[in-house]
Amino acid sequence: MMPDLDAIYDARFYSEWGRGNEPYIRTAGVIAAALLAEFRPRMVADIGCGCGVYAHAFASAGVEVFALDGVRPAPEHSFPVPVHVQDLTVPFENTWGRFDLAMCLEVAEHIPEELSDIFLDNLARFSGTLVLSAAPPYQGGHHHVNEQPRRYWVRRLAERGFAYDRRRSGRLFDAVMAVAPPNMWMAQHMGVYEKRAREESGRSMLPFSVRMGGT
Repeated sequence: MMPDLDAIYDARFYSEWGRGNEPYIRTAGVIAAALLAEFRPRMVADIGCGCGVYAHAFASAGVEVFALDGVRPAPEHSFPVPVHVQDLTVPFENTWGRFDLAMCLEVAEHIPEELSDIFLDNLARFSGTLVLSAAPPYQGGHHHVNEQPRRYWVRRLAERGFAYDRRRSGRLFDAVMAVAPPNMWMAQHMGVYEKRAREESGRSMLPFSVRMGGT
């Protein structure tokens, strides 16, 4: 459990990373459009939704959205989407159904490493297709307590049966790059992960020398 979430992610945090941050909001809109074009989902789970910018973009496009975060920001800093408040470091069941796409963008680096197993287990319950982004080492940021290289998350998700999809990840980056929004780093961190059947996982070789289903 992460104590003091309301104090860590308070009004000052959301005044910076809320709907008043024009470069952030504009970049998120480009990323949301790229995700819509790539996956064409009918139902999306936005886990760690923050100010709700992605959930709002999907809902505006007619997609059914479930948004979850550990904190509900004040209305002046957020978009008008319902947010289910849930600490991601406490085990919980997905009672909302399976989604075409689950996304968790720029959240993982905020989760202490000793709680990351619970976080990833919670995340894996929502969909067989996951888009995850996380800050790499030395980026720095508010309560960045677990900055890791991408290979770390590839390995951790492989342990849960998810394979890194290099091709789709590249297509997403290229789609955002073509528009060149102000915060391109937001797209550079994104990776696509697909759940593999057990019979596939034992023989699938992943990038970064990570093997699923064995050593």
